[in-house]
Amino acid sequence: MKVPLVILIFILIILIFTVQLASASQKNVVIIEFNYTVDSGAQDYFQSTLTYAEQNGYPVIIIMNTPGGYLANAFAIVSMITSAESQISVTTYIPPGDMGASAGSYIAMASDNIFMGNGSFIGPSKPYILGGTALEEQHVVNASLAYMIALAQSHGRNVSAVATMVENNTAFSASFALQVKIINGIANSLSEVKSILGYSDYSDINFTESPVQQFESFISNSTVAGFFILIGTIAILLDIYHGSILLSVLGIISIAIGLWGSELIGAQPVGLLMIFIGMVLIFLEIKLGHGLAMLSGVFLAVAGSLLMTVDIPYSSNVPYLSFGNYALIAVEATLLPIGAIYLIALRKAAMRAPAKVGPERIIGKNGVAKTDIIPGKEGVANVFSEDWTAISDEIIKAGEKVTVLEYNEGKIKVRKIS
Repeated sequence: MKVPLVILIFILIILIFTVQLASASQKNVVIIEFNYTVDSGAQDYFQSTLTYAEQNGYPVIIIMNTPGGYLANAFAIVSMITSAESQISVTTYIPPGDMGASAGSYIAMASDNIFMGNGSFIGPSKPYILGGTALEEQHVVNASLAYMIALAQSHGRNVSAVATMVENNTAFSASFALQVKIINGIANSLSEVKSILGYSDYSDINFTESPVQQFESFISNSTVAGFFILIGTIAILLDIYHGSILLSVLGIISIAIGLWGSELIGAQPVGLLMIFIGMVLIFLEIKLGHGLAMLSGVFLAVAGSLLMTVDIPYSSNVPYLSFGNYALIAVEATLLPIGAIYLIALRKAAMRAPAKVGPERIIGKNGVAKTDIIPGKEGVANVFSEDWTAISDEIIKAGEKVTVLEYNEGKIKVRKIS
């Protein structure tokens, strides 16, 4: 029995080594689908995919179609690519009709190779600072220009042509980019790019942003972050009247998400301060009840969400106030006044409601004597969790159960329950 067992173990060892050798000989290329805005979610996406490629020694092809985004995230991605290129090759491919605009052009310029399809373009690359001074903007432009030139020089590209992308906000078509030696070639399909690079027999390992990374991208927007904070505040406020713990929990989660989004974009303190002042005004609506505090708070919160990106450098072909942001502001302007009217109605209804515990409601109810109650002398009885001045025609010891017979001038008359 021992000999067959040894043979079996030997066969298993051979099979394991065979599988490992086959895996080692398998040629793969990592495909990064980058059809997203350059933001915190995109930064995490590149970090995870490039780390995987480096660990396995796989070359990378970035299929790019981006309008740009935040400059800080773009520079972080460029740093990752530069570091990865010490071990693997990184190529950017802009398919026909797509774009590597603004912040995306810095990522492309950091790649070992750039290929573009007919009808695609790269650039412009000039950064902006929303609400920044001319001096601040020039400082960012100069730094971005130096960075872009350094990337072009390290990859043997036309420095003068690349500089115009930043200085003059120039964009280049595929044919012109090839003519001025910004890119390595024109290719109209991924298979063509792989053939040029010698990856024709490589298997594709495709990556896209995970749901968490997509959610990071979604909340990396000051309007969205401010909206979450505002909606969370309204939910908690409504819960005060509804008495449901669910709304409070959802409100706290919503505020936390909004603060997370604010942190991702490096939100300016002034914008956050305006949002929190707006929240205070909204809470004051409980006391005032005329709706003005509510509407003022909503206005300040919306303004604060717009101001959160002041002085944050970005590079994007998509205007800061895009259609999506305008739509979200329109939703706030429509729904929140309705919420204010509903809140005021709840408050008035609560004020009109009869008291839960009152003199007219305790007659006939049972309670407990808190002190001895002696005829001709006042004592204390607790009814409906409230202490009342009590009198009785009989001796009642503290701790004995009583029932309320009548109420008169702030005193209740009780009798002992046998």
